[in-house]
Amino acid sequence: MNNPDNQDPQIADLRAVLALIEDGTVTRAARRLGLTQSALSYHLDRMRKRFADPLFVRVGNRMAPTPFAQGLAEPAARVLRIVETEIAGLARFDPALTDREFRIGVNEIGAIVLVPKLMKRLAEVAPHARLAPTQVSADTMAAALESGELDIVAGHVPRPHDALLRQHLYRRAYVCVARRDHPRIGDTMTLREFGRTPQVQSSSVPITFAWINDQLRKHGGHSLVRLTTEHVAAIPFIVAASDLIAIIPDEVYHLFRPIASIKKVRLPLRIPAIDVHQYWHSRVAGDPANRFFRSLVYAVGCERQPASPGDLSYT
Repeated sequence: MNNPDNQDPQIADLRAVLALIEDGTVTRAARRLGLTQSALSYHLDRMRKRFADPLFVRVGNRMAPTPFAQGLAEPAARVLRIVETEIAGLARFDPALTDREFRIGVNEIGAIVLVPKLMKRLAEVAPHARLAPTQVSADTMAAALESGELDIVAGHVPRPHDALLRQHLYRRAYVCVARRDHPRIGDTMTLREFGRTPQVQSSSVPITFAWINDQLRKHGGHSLVRLTTEHVAAIPFIVAASDLIAIIPDEVYHLFRPIASIKKVRLPLRIPAIDVHQYWHSRVAGDPANRFFRSLVYAVGCERQPASPGDLSYT
């Protein structure tokens, strides 16, 4: 078995040597390090045995370093600086000072609803940080999170990868909308009327439209889709400028209602909501910067706009 006293110096050994060089007495050096004198002597003895050098000799009332100890001082101080600043700094994260770029994967809904709120909050607590929203698919998000290409993904993912961790943010409700002065549609619609009315549809919420089509088939109908688009943000304006109806997230409706002439239309069945989570890879679960960013996304994601009496869930 190896003799532990003959192993390479430990951080505590280097600190002991530097403290004694600077303070000159074992009493003061031990007090500086918060050690007993015997503990300090233990570390010095380890160094003496390891390098076969006395390190210090008494000169008057002080302990004077040998030439070897003097030569050891500079590299030992350099090692301690690396440990205390660079390595220890990896476990610290100061939002107020960081200029890090945080990368979040979102779809278009997240980009127009979540990202503006997130940027506002980031500017308040981390004014030098940067934000980089990126379009991401469910098929590629796990690889992007594992590689560090993305820090977090926020959205609805039916079957996330096993290596990903997640946190629930909120439930996304969906509503039916039409233009305010639609000539044939009032504040309510039957399923038969819904199936006979031309609509614009987005591929961003396939699970919702699958449910709607299933309900229509049960009643002998089907969706009358006249326009399909990947651009959810365009739908309120398309609806406002046409006789088309649409199913959109309730948060998108609230965001565009002041600038697009649209209204909610009550249906006889409640459109199912979907759960929105944030996802991150287990590899970065303990990273202080990632933890900070997750806490920010959670705080912003949990902000829910209160529903007015006219905007209650469908019954």
